[in-house]
Amino acid sequence: MDPTDKRHILVVDDDAAMRKVLSLGLEKSGFAVSVARDGREALDALDSGNFDPDCVLLDIRMPVMTGREALPHIKKRNPTVPVIMLTAFNDLSNGIESMRDGAFDYLVKPVRLEELLQAIDRAFSHRELLMENAELARRNEEYRLQLELKVEARTMELNDAYVKLRRTNMETVKVLAETIEAKDQYTRGHCQRVRLVAVGIAKVLGLSARNIEILEYSSLLHDIGKIGIPESVLNKSTKLEPEEFELIRQHPVTGAQILSHVEFFAPCLPSVRQHHERWDGKGYPDGLAGEAIDPLARIIAVGDSFDAMASTRPYRSALPVEKAISEIASCMGSQFAPDAAEAFLDGKIYEQYPRD
Repeated sequence: MDPTDKRHILVVDDDAAMRKVLSLGLEKSGFAVSVARDGREALDALDSGNFDPDCVLLDIRMPVMTGREALPHIKKRNPTVPVIMLTAFNDLSNGIESMRDGAFDYLVKPVRLEELLQAIDRAFSHRELLMENAELARRNEEYRLQLELKVEARTMELNDAYVKLRRTNMETVKVLAETIEAKDQYTRGHCQRVRLVAVGIAKVLGLSARNIEILEYSSLLHDIGKIGIPESVLNKSTKLEPEEFELIRQHPVTGAQILSHVEFFAPCLPSVRQHHERWDGKGYPDGLAGEAIDPLARIIAVGDSFDAMASTRPYRSALPVEKAISEIASCMGSQFAPDAAEAFLDGKIYEQYPRD
């Protein structure tokens, strides 16, 4: 057998005769053997890097550094190496304590060669199991790290795809909003301004990112139902006839119906239909009141009314911003939901999104 293939035993004992007896017996049994006279010398030999023992026979009582003192240092250097403690008959308690500290086994001196070889064989089996477990743990950790990297990369891909999709959807919605406003020369940019005011209110109220996203789409599309209203009615500078006013009042219903054909806009339907409902129940189209009104619709109602008051319309000039703010405050709890109106006023949303 190639000497390098032999399993290596480190014998640590301060008794020269004992070292000799153990070395001879182990060498005859086919092992490579190194010796040390005390714990300190054993640690120095291990630190030299000249060999890596497959098992350590460690006497408990030695000068300079005892086996009990050397044991934790040996296990720290090589956690998988089995250590068999050698103890005198009257020192069994130390042998047992050593096993609690990490020793594999203990033998009482003088030890018979057959008993020693059996203990060493058990130690090798134990070490192989430890090394297999360590390798399995290493592979599991490597797999976990690889899986984490794959998940992270996939998450980044999905995030990028989501950002691109959201950008595309937002641009599509903006085009739809511009299509609506193209019919009404007095409301250019209205939907975009309502969106900015609504998002400002939502942030003051602490809405989730998902709800804010739905709110943005709803704000941009809240007037999409006006597509079905003739321009002559939308741009009329005189008082509307009852049937014309009824056409205007139907645009929330028409808008919700239009959007209902596109699954993506399903979350927007309640706020689009209800953005003209009033807190006191005097709004339209369904006469809903208070908490029955969709929370996002309550927010849009504030933004829609504020921008309508501060914009020039066919039938009147724009109100001063201060007057529009005053109207929001005076109608809080009647026309407007208290939380939405309060967030608009306390958050000074009108300052964050000034009009041209």
